[in-house]
Amino acid sequence: MEDDYDSEFRYEGAPLNSLQGLDPDRVIYIGTFSKILSPALRLGYLISPPSLTERFRNLKWFTNLHTPSLKQLTLARFIEEGHLKRHIAKMKKTYHKRRDYLIDSLTRYFPTRINIFGHSTGLHLVVEFSDVEFTQPLLEKIEQNGARVYPVEIHAIEKGDIKIG
Repeated sequence: MEDDYDSEFRYEGAPLNSLQGLDPDRVIYIGTFSKILSPALRLGYLISPPSLTERFRNLKWFTNLHTPSLKQLTLARFIEEGHLKRHIAKMKKTYHKRRDYLIDSLTRYFPTRINIFGHSTGLHLVVEFSDVEFTQPLLEKIEQNGARVYPVEIHAIEKGDIKIG
């Protein structure tokens, strides 16, 4: 199973091949349009090995018949007419500029106090500050100043001393 949720937004290096593209008979590829277009669209997709396509089609039929046809048809036309490709190219430029601005600002204001991870792809960065503890009051103050910070620890199974790098 492969969930390549932000591969459209790669800013450095050559694009990585998907596992599904390397072995389409053994890998199930899942994706969503929530990051590319909008979470409100609530549409995703699954590319299955040919041997499983009929089984997945039947499972979809018996478990979930309420996917709006109009949304699917509209999205299909949007893709067929090349609008999705142009939209991704435009958003990639926008997100690349934002990412560069954020990295430049972080390195300017915290030149020796940070390590940045995950900056070559995606819609997020992980920044490790060597001397900052992100307490709730600090997170609230940051948000009051127009930014949001999400500590990596909130996603960890075991809380405590999280090592990123």
